[in-house]
Amino acid sequence: MRVCFVNSMRSFGGGERWLLEAAEGLAARGHTITVAARTDSALAARSTATGYDTIELPMRGDGDPTSILPLARWLRSTRVDVVSVNIQRAVRVGAAAAKLAGVRAVVERRGLLFPVKPTALNRLTYRRFVSRIIANCGAIAEDLAGGGVVPADRIVVIPNGIEPSRVTAGEGERLRAELCIDRDIPVVVVIGRLVPDKGHEIALAAFAQIVEREPRAQLLVAGAGKLRQHLRTLAAETLPADSWRFLGHRSDVDAVLAAANVVLVTSFREGMPHVVLEAMSAGTPVVATGVAGIPEMIESGRDGILIPPGDVGAAADATGRLLANPDEAAAMAHAARRRVHDEFSLALMIDRVEACFEEAQGVAR
Repeated sequence: MRVCFVNSMRSFGGGERWLLEAAEGLAARGHTITVAARTDSALAARSTATGYDTIELPMRGDGDPTSILPLARWLRSTRVDVVSVNIQRAVRVGAAAAKLAGVRAVVERRGLLFPVKPTALNRLTYRRFVSRIIANCGAIAEDLAGGGVVPADRIVVIPNGIEPSRVTAGEGERLRAELCIDRDIPVVVVIGRLVPDKGHEIALAAFAQIVEREPRAQLLVAGAGKLRQHLRTLAAETLPADSWRFLGHRSDVDAVLAAANVVLVTSFREGMPHVVLEAMSAGTPVVATGVAGIPEMIESGRDGILIPPGDVGAAADATGRLLANPDEAAAMAHAARRRVHDEFSLALMIDRVEACFEEAQGVAR
């Protein structure tokens, strides 16, 4: 099977990570992978470095001929069987190019609870050109089916997966030593792009309450984004000067997780965030907002603690509770790690994606 992943994002986030993990898993099973990415994007650089046949396109808009026509020629020349697209622009660009190239199997993957607008273009795209839609959680699938644009019988739920043995022993201690944080200091970690949807302002406000109760506590914020300067200014105004650090983008997320006592996720909008799976796999307790697919990953009180979005007090109380009760935190972390192994392994995700792509070809014929 020859698969081309089409992605229009300039930044690198969970969707792009999913793409590379799916590509790697499929390639290991003998499938041929190509990637069409936005010009000068982080994904284009990583795809090229990985060794996939990669084409860079401007993707300036839904009807951009400077993207659609070269992509159609490329799909035809590489004899692609399945085109996999992400949400937003790549759906229309990829579906149009696939139509011109004679590729009938088009699969969209959606990892955000993001409604499909009932426009004429969307109705045409989803009823005529898209063979299957992968939703990474039940909440997204229900939202799509209820919107009236996407045919319900084309939606399949495939949860994200992760390699359970991802975290390397000792990496947490290494990072703590690098940051001069003693092993007995409580560390709260927030990981994600610095954008409004992630709710970093809630996390900072919650940590202000936490550090009042536990003055030694440290907050580590890992990620890059347009709100970086705003959030740094807010932290400087509301938190003790020596209690917080912004780490920027980190390639060693496993080390950040291993260094943490609690991972705090304060998102307003999500799908099935990788950071939650990564924390669960790492054995680091999670406090997270109960939005979109997160309640499908965490049973509150068993695998972690769920809190209402935007609730500063709940975020502070739940995080403080885990910091103050290490035995309870360890029990939740153990249960979470077992759940990842049983329900959210990367191998299981690849099995399901492979089956979906093969089924899409059969439907398209």
